[in-house]
Amino acid sequence: MRIYGFMLVKNEVDILQNTLESLLKFGSFEHVYIFDNGSTDGTYELAKSLESSMVSVNKLEKPFSDNLKYETVYEFSKCFETGDWFAILDADELYAEPLLPIIESAIQHGSNMIATKSAQFYFSDNEESFAFNPKLPATQQRNYYLINYGEPRVFRFEHKKRLSADYVKSNPPYLKQAEQLLAVMHFQFRSAEQTQLRIDTRIKNNKHSGNWGHITGKNWRSYIVDSKYLHKYDGSLQEGLPDNVNLFRVRNNAAYSYSNLKWMEQHNYLKGANARIFIANRFEKLIRKLWSILV
Repeated sequence: MRIYGFMLVKNEVDILQNTLESLLKFGSFEHVYIFDNGSTDGTYELAKSLESSMVSVNKLEKPFSDNLKYETVYEFSKCFETGDWFAILDADELYAEPLLPIIESAIQHGSNMIATKSAQFYFSDNEESFAFNPKLPATQQRNYYLINYGEPRVFRFEHKKRLSADYVKSNPPYLKQAEQLLAVMHFQFRSAEQTQLRIDTRIKNNKHSGNWGHITGKNWRSYIVDSKYLHKYDGSLQEGLPDNVNLFRVRNNAAYSYSNLKWMEQHNYLKGANARIFIANRFEKLIRKLWSILV
């Protein structure tokens, strides 16, 4: 069994080396294929400088879509044997634990798909700077996170079956998800300049990709989150909400969107009274909010 990684990248020069180092450390990859999708910030040149016997880099001048990520896989289908695995990689997503043991567990349980549990790192109100130094580890610069999202990313390859993003999102019975999730660290918000460019690019791309409806704030400051609503990174990742967070009193913020909280609910990350946030009626919500203020 071999594992291959496929990454579509655009304008991620500040994080790419961090990401690739984590993938080579934890991914057990036979090979990582990187496709530059029209970068203008030096990403392609950096990627080429990181080429090795395990990493290759090519240009791919096509309009971005999630389906395009899967198309790159099947351009190299001749490299695969049935029973090999492949991972869809993001350039700003660092692996936080070894992939191979999770694949081995998935095989033992008859699963052919592995999803992630993504620690999303946000700007916080405790930032000393909103700049980002690509020469330093990302976790030394953005310290606050919440595991509030995940999606299928790793798949068993079969020559008779061609996957696409649309197919995967349809939850077909063919795909059997492993119980164990792969922990990753997502650094989509790194600096003020990078985040604003990301927002502008995603909104523009949504016209033809339709993938970025979740990008709602049009200014990078929309993604600053009160640190009391997040965990502080200490070398390991914590699941669930921080202690003393009361969802009935939390102000709207980027980390606690409806879709984020639904994901957390589905994975049993909401405990106690917080687990009732989606089923409580207006009266109960008011009472819980008032009670939390009084006590």
